[in-house]
Amino acid sequence: MNRKQRRAKEKVKDTKTKPYDPLENSNDQPFKDHMLHMKEAHDIGHLLWLLNSGRLVLPHHSHHEGAINLKLPFDVISENYHTTNPSIVVIDDFMNLEALQKLKNYCLEFPFWNTIYGRGYLGAFRQNGFTPQVLETLSLEMVQNLPEIFNNTNKRNLSQMWAFKYESKCPGIDIHADFAAVNVNVWITPTEANRDYDKEKDVGKTGGMWIWDKGAPTDWDFTRYNGDDKNEVMKYLEKNNSKAVYIPYKYNRCVMFDSNLFHKTADVNFLPGFDNKRINVTMLFGTRENTGVEPKDMLEAAALRKLTSMPVLENLDLETGKIKSSIKEIA
Repeated sequence: MNRKQRRAKEKVKDTKTKPYDPLENSNDQPFKDHMLHMKEAHDIGHLLWLLNSGRLVLPHHSHHEGAINLKLPFDVISENYHTTNPSIVVIDDFMNLEALQKLKNYCLEFPFWNTIYGRGYLGAFRQNGFTPQVLETLSLEMVQNLPEIFNNTNKRNLSQMWAFKYESKCPGIDIHADFAAVNVNVWITPTEANRDYDKEKDVGKTGGMWIWDKGAPTDWDFTRYNGDDKNEVMKYLEKNNSKAVYIPYKYNRCVMFDSNLFHKTADVNFLPGFDNKRINVTMLFGTRENTGVEPKDMLEAAALRKLTSMPVLENLDLETGKIKSSIKEIA
């Protein structure tokens, strides 16, 4: 065995014995130089999917019935949210099947995926037309059925909602915290579309979510806990011996947690095909100050929210062909 073969064998051995580090690919943006091509490929795939499925008409997705699964044990969910440290609850079969199918159809049929990210996913935001009636219904039902979590006295009303759609294989959303009080994340792509589908447990081994047991420090502003550079976040978590819990991917699973906790998408590995793309829908309730954590600079946070909600063509530097990313560029 020559030296090259020995090194290759040692590398394979190290890969097998080394524990997985969910922060290993933080700051990586493998799609950064191909973002516009990624968007074009998505839009062509979208058109072909509409043609082949006979849905090339303006879809109508009114929803006047309930959206949440009324068989859920709401009292147990509320108790678990408040007694678990940190506040994280996982709720399976979250939406009723009719409402879930309407939400899935809405995300597949509507052409509102206008924000492109270098880690391999597209975003659709409320400000740009992502307003499925079924989610408005769902948010009201959560406030009604889980008043101890979503209550008006703490102003934990629906403050933002969006959806992200991912390339079949990509690192997904990097580590960050959110400018809200409570996060509600719902996964709406069938579990069987996950390449690492565990049939026995009915979950996807990849494509879920990592959540750390530490939140952003009270004196950090938006750019520090939700900016592009993750080095400070990683150093903070390492210094405080923070531990991450992994929540496996599952269709119609809701992950509800304290928005101030650091979290990221686990590596995405889904089957090819337009309707197999991983889609998650996120709703934010309240604002970060409701958690006792005041933002350092409200104007800075507002500018960054504006950036994430801008359509890609408005956010494109025509001279360089690059996506604008700094606050100064959009202020």
